[in-house]
Amino acid sequence: MPKLVANDIATMLKKRISSGEWLEDGRMPPERDLAVEFGVARNTVRRAVGFLEDDGTVVRHVGRGTFLTAKDTSSIASMVARMEGTSPADMMEIRQLLEPAAAAFAATNASAAELNAVREAHKTACESQDMPTFEHWDAEFHHRVFACCRNDFLKEIHNLMRAIRNQSPWFEMKKRSFSEERRLVYCEEHQALLDALLRRDPDGAKTAMLVHLGTVGKNLLGR
Repeated sequence: MPKLVANDIATMLKKRISSGEWLEDGRMPPERDLAVEFGVARNTVRRAVGFLEDDGTVVRHVGRGTFLTAKDTSSIASMVARMEGTSPADMMEIRQLLEPAAAAFAATNASAAELNAVREAHKTACESQDMPTFEHWDAEFHHRVFACCRNDFLKEIHNLMRAIRNQSPWFEMKKRSFSEERRLVYCEEHQALLDALLRRDPDGAKTAMLVHLGTVGKNLLGR
């Protein structure tokens, strides 16, 4: 197992704080206890806690300990913060729940202009010559399908999912799984989805999205 560094520990501590751990007394365990728990030197934990202090998550009082800053863990901001560490497997499960439904809504509700926007994103993705450009237009294709739903709440949920997937670890994972052969398969699957949308076929659109996400999940997660 790779040795943890301060950034890793800060991320894990922040996630535990966001989940409500240590909320009752508002105080984190001593650095020496955290160092033993994580199997690292105490100065590594001290740097990690320093990162949390810099972003306002905790405050340190000399001789007294490290305390959580007062935050409402039921607030929307706290909930969003807890989502930052979402695993790829959890993300794919949610995508497979939401995106087929969004595709079905889009087939029924989209305007001609919105469908043209989906078609344009698909065309640009297929013409892309490099991975970052393709990834951008691939994400834009899915974003425009959600925009066709005419459901603002569902669209904003997708915006949140997209923001999480735009973080550096996600991009690196997608980069490792990318190949020209897979790009062509994604383009074919996007075309099948676009055809169903243009036919105003909600069942076909839902099925096409499920097939596509199955391919994406297999390529990203190996299953």
